[in-house]
Amino acid sequence: MRKNKYLNGILPMILMNVSIGAVYCWTLFKEDIMAYTGFNKSVVEWCFSLAIFFLGMSAAFGGRIVEKDVKKSSLITFIMFTAGWVVTGLGIQIKSPVITVIGFGVIQGIGLGIGYITPVKTLMMWMEKNIGFAAGLSITGFALTGLLLNPLIAVLLRNFQVFTAFYMLAGIFGVLIFAGYMLICRPEVSVVKDKAERALSIKEIVLSRKFILLWLLFFINIACGLALISQEKQVYRILGHDSDFLVVLFCNISVIFNLAGRMSTASLQDRLRQKHVPYYYMAALSLLVCVVSAFYSRTLAVTLAMMWTVNFFFGCGFSCLPNILHQHYGIGRLATIQGLALSAWAVAGLAGNQFSSFIIGRYGLAVLYGCLGGFYLLESMVLVLWAKKKT
Repeated sequence: MRKNKYLNGILPMILMNVSIGAVYCWTLFKEDIMAYTGFNKSVVEWCFSLAIFFLGMSAAFGGRIVEKDVKKSSLITFIMFTAGWVVTGLGIQIKSPVITVIGFGVIQGIGLGIGYITPVKTLMMWMEKNIGFAAGLSITGFALTGLLLNPLIAVLLRNFQVFTAFYMLAGIFGVLIFAGYMLICRPEVSVVKDKAERALSIKEIVLSRKFILLWLLFFINIACGLALISQEKQVYRILGHDSDFLVVLFCNISVIFNLAGRMSTASLQDRLRQKHVPYYYMAALSLLVCVVSAFYSRTLAVTLAMMWTVNFFFGCGFSCLPNILHQHYGIGRLATIQGLALSAWAVAGLAGNQFSSFIIGRYGLAVLYGCLGGFYLLESMVLVLWAKKKT
């Protein structure tokens, strides 16, 4: 069968990313895990934080594997991600916090990181005339899981023990990712031309002020986004909404905004000479909604507007990054450079989730929103400095 972008690029990307994006469904599991096991809140918070940390770090160190052999990186994703969900289910079943944290935080996290960067460059190579759209499509697939799986997870948790739900989902994800592994491949002869390819080494790129500022900007946006996403279900509970239907509905709408942010802004990049322009809107509007929400923290409409706006630009931050890196460094080493940039995600995974959990528990929602507004102000300043910096 002849290789083509649909069968060997788009389809495996969907199969893999729709599976690994399940990490964002963790907020729906937390209460059931604590109720069944008796784990304290810090255990379930660290599961998510470490998953994001190992995602970022495995992406940072796994970029070279993706560059050399996309089939190998796909196989690693299948093994680690599927095993992570099985081990997590086992840890919950025997009520072991250590095994649960290792399963979801470490093993699954490694599968996440390798799997996240595996399809991006591949799809960009298949769709060289619409690189922004290709990157957005790949990264949108990662966020699509919440929309597809939130209702399924709600049904599983109502009808089965929480550890059984993990085993069932491990089986589903395993089949999908393995199918993606069998299909994925890159064009036999790449027609992508590295117009922006630099003579700089990877070390010189990573230590440059330009890259460091971009890393910091990326870190702030992720940390703030995760601070809200990881606590979204709990925020609605604090506001007095105990209906599971409404909570799932609000979370699904957040996912839709996240998807829209990823796809629309990345596609817009194809028509922009300067690929970082969407980041200006990201910083300014995220700052605005958080400041307003700090004054109206008990108002559901304001909270929803903030949550959905932040989710939109949280997606924008991820989907626009590959094309920004491509414009400055070319596509030849894109997976490696993107992986190193994603180390910001690793650190943000530890910072954002834990920070919001602490602030909400100690000071409440208004203080959290005010702090996030301050961070988005800092992000705006970093963006201006990055745009002015040539190297």
